[in-house]
Amino acid sequence: MRRLFPVLVLLLLAGCAAVTDPILGTEPAEQEEPPDYSYDLFVKDIDSVPDYPRLTEEYKVRAIIQMYGRYTPSGYTIWVLDGNKTLMHKNITDPELLQYFEFDYYADSTEPHNIRVELQSLDSEHPEPEENLENNILRKDIKAYALGYYDLYNWKVTWFYDAVGMQVNQAQAFTLERPLNISKIGVYVQAKVPSPPNSTLFISLHEKPTNWGNMGVGDEILRGEIDATQIGQDPSWKWIEFDTLELQNDTYWIVLSYESPSSAGIEWYRAERNKFGEVYDTQMIDLAGYGEWEYKGFDFAFKVE
Repeated sequence: MRRLFPVLVLLLLAGCAAVTDPILGTEPAEQEEPPDYSYDLFVKDIDSVPDYPRLTEEYKVRAIIQMYGRYTPSGYTIWVLDGNKTLMHKNITDPELLQYFEFDYYADSTEPHNIRVELQSLDSEHPEPEENLENNILRKDIKAYALGYYDLYNWKVTWFYDAVGMQVNQAQAFTLERPLNISKIGVYVQAKVPSPPNSTLFISLHEKPTNWGNMGVGDEILRGEIDATQIGQDPSWKWIEFDTLELQNDTYWIVLSYESPSSAGIEWYRAERNKFGEVYDTQMIDLAGYGEWEYKGFDFAFKVE
């Protein structure tokens, strides 16, 4: 029996080898997966810097390009167009996973710019998968906004209001950095108590004051009126329109006044913490035209276009 034991061990080992690989007697080698050459050239976004450029401001239009996948192509071509105008046509031979391309703009109007960005791979040996080509193009409108409080969704503040009544007018200043052609002025108002017939809200534009202490407002440039009975109990933008007027880089005042056979008033909304102007860019003006130069920690809501 002692002599038979080594023989049995050898037979068992031979049997195991036969099960593993009856031809070579070794375990089969693992097969390597083929390289993954797929990728996705993606126009991630088109935006402006800052997010909400205002009239007379300089800003940038930015195209954001991102690549997904395990393989980086040898290069790609990028086209950037503003309508029919080519802003950029370039071969990128050193692509990165995330790239920015920026273009300088000046906000001279609120007309939108129709921006289009398109990409095309230059890697002929490893073309981009066809199912990803829809991400190679993006269109988006980029625009500047009216001078002032151009829209409510951009202001994460609590809105209040002050009444424009028979005893007081209200005024808000704005300062232009460059000359601007304007043709309308808007204010954000409501009437919690409906105005009676023959009630009128006046919106006027004034030069800055030149008197001692710069009290009140300066000479009137233009005036428009709104039928106050059309101002509802919910706040909304109300506009006056006029022939195009060129304003210089200076400070101007918007004044609201109200006439009515009763004492009901109009509420002009405001945003706290002087988001647009300075602490002395907001005034209450009495019937004699004298302004209150008190510290005003808010700005009235207006638009100038």
